[in-house]
Amino acid sequence: MDRTHELLLSLASPPPHRCFLCDRESLVGEDGLCDECRRTLKLAISPAPPEGLDGLTAGLRYCDELGSVFFRFKVMERRDYTPFLAQFISIPEEWRAEILVPVPLHWLRLYRRTYNQSFLLSEYVSSRYGIPICQELLVRTRPTRQQKFAKNRRKGLKGAFRAAPECQGRSIILIDDVVTSGTTLSECARALKKAGAYRVYAACVACSDR
Repeated sequence: MDRTHELLLSLASPPPHRCFLCDRESLVGEDGLCDECRRTLKLAISPAPPEGLDGLTAGLRYCDELGSVFFRFKVMERRDYTPFLAQFISIPEEWRAEILVPVPLHWLRLYRRTYNQSFLLSEYVSSRYGIPICQELLVRTRPTRQQKFAKNRRKGLKGAFRAAPECQGRSIILIDDVVTSGTTLSECARALKKAGAYRVYAACVACSDR
């Protein structure tokens, strides 16, 4: 078979793409999902905001399949998952927020992981909505363990964030990948409002049924 014939065949039958959810080669749509996985995902309908937040939006309900996606995104360093996940983050127009703030990692975890997944998501959200990012407004002052129970998480995260005085009078949107107990977002909001933030919202890819 000559090279020209091979090229024409490759154009007529393009190679399959991998579905971002099941990670199998398949015919996928513009959203990066195969038909079977698209039916698996459920939309998050009006999730209740955790304490301290003025509003919360999440695109999807958390499920085991999404857990595998977040594992690849955060642990296996699959940064190519960023645009796929960011497409599920939306900003309500009525929030009228001025700044995006990615939920920060402690510097030690950031050093080990080499990137903050919430910042990567923020970049895509910022480009879509034209809202600037200011990650310097919020820092995690000490490392915290990922704990199973909400009560322990609340205790472990108390006072773990510090906000800059430039928060004064501003409406801010926190960006994160997934909301589980909501404790992290609550502590972030507490720190931002203590520093004078007017409103604090959160926009995430997915949320679990708390």
